[in-house]
Formats: sequence, structure tokens, C-alpha cells
Amino acid sequence: MMTNIPPFLYHAFMAALFLALLLSLLSFFVVVQNWAFLGVGISHAAFGGVALGFLLGVSPDIPALIFAVAAAMIIGLVKRRWGLHEDTAIGILFSTAMGIGVILFSFSKGYTSDAFSYLFGNILTITQGDLWLIGGVTLLTYLFIGLFLKGLILMAINEDLAYVRGIPTAFLYYSLLLLLALAVVLAIKLVGVILVTALVVVPASVAMRMSTSYRKIILISLVVGLAVNLVGLAVSYALDLPPGATMAVTAGSLFSLSLILPRPS
Repeated sequence: MMTNIPPFLYHAFMAALFLALLLSLLSFFVVVQNWAFLGVGISHAAFGGVALGFLLGVSPDIPALIFAVAAAMIIGLVKRRWGLHEDTAIGILFSTAMGIGVILFSFSKGYTSDAFSYLFGNILTITQGDLWLIGGVTLLTYLFIGLFLKGLILMAINEDLAYVRGIPTAFLYYSLLLLLALAVVLAIKLVGVILVTALVVVPASVAMRMSTSYRKIILISLVVGLAVNLVGLAVSYALDLPPGATMAVTAGSLFSLSLILPRPS
């Protein structure tokens, strides 16, 4: 019965469920557009915001969100305005934001354990308010992608062709970056800054080993994401292991198994 489930475990389960639905849907667009490193850049930029929050004595969530969104927009501007690849901006922001975070944490005495929880995740920090926020962002993401699915898929495959066909590529591009930044920040509490990339990249990577149909890839990504998060959380609880690390290992194991599958024709 639900009354017998510890509140922290219920919050963790619901967060894992919502984040699986959210990150797995975004995973398709991340992998197809070669944005695998983008999640790393955004999550590490968020760490700078976490450190600022602790230094100022406020909730780290808001500064982390500001840093993550700012990083995502800067990465987008570097590509679209100056013609440089996203990896260039990501590489610079990655090291700069982490450097800022480490420096700020050096001024915040006594927060070592808090920093560790944001680096690797801590299910005890997930609240009912977090669940409402994650659920809201998940719903918003599904509405957005549902409305613009054809345009988003075409943009992911060939942005120039999408632009010629009258698709608002700039709007879709920056909106996707914004949603990815929101998703990454929300996932940090569960799996941490360092491990969140696995949940963004693996679902679609596995799905693309099983199908060439874009719609099927998205559906398979959702199944993979749910399996990774829920199985990983269950194993971590049963064996008293860190949930973020267990989910990351589960994701890596599923991807390794997918490599033995024949390539879809």
C-alpha cells in the first residue's frame, strides 16, 4: 500500500518516472543532432549556479537554473550567430562554469556534503514541490514536441531544408535548448551533475540500434528510459547503492547489450 512506502522513496520513484518520460523524449533530438556533449556542458554550467546559491545562502535551484539556461542560450548564439560548432562553446563553458563552481565552493565553508549531493545526486533532497515542477516541465515538453514534431524532426535531420520549407527553425532550436536546460537542472537532484548525461544520451542511442523509423525510435527511447530509471532505482534501493550511479550503470549496460543486436535495415 502507498501508506507503507517511505515518502522519500515515493518522491524518488515519481521523479524517476517523470524524468524518464522527459529526458527520453529529448534524447532523440539530442542524439540525432549530435548534442551528446551539450548535456554535459549544461549540467556543469548548472554546478556554478549551485555553488553560487550555497555562497549566498539561498536555494541552489534558482541560480542553477539561471546558469543552465544562460549556458544553453550562449551555446546556441555561438553556433547561429558566429557559425561555430556547439562543441566549441560547450568546451569553453564547461571548464569556465566548473571553475566558477569550485572557486565559489571554496568560499562556502562546510558545504562539502552538499556539493557531493549535487555532483552525484541525492534522492533525499527531492520534495513534493520538485515533483510538481518536474511534472509541469514534462507536460510542457510533450505539448511543445507534439505541436511541432514534424518540424523538429526535419530540423534535426536537415536544418537548411526545414528553413526553406518555412519552418521557424530559430524558434524551435532555442526552445529545444531551453527545454533541455530545464530537464537537465531538474534531473541533477536525482542523478547529479556528472551522471545526468547518461539519461539524456542512452535512450535514443539504444533505440537507434533497434529501428530506423523516427517515431519508433522515440517510442523505444521512452521504454528504455523508463527501464533505466525504474530498474536502476529499484536495484539501488534493494542493494543500498547510490541511485544516480546505479541508473548510469544500468544505462551503460543496456547500451552494451544493444550493440549485439543486428543493425536495422
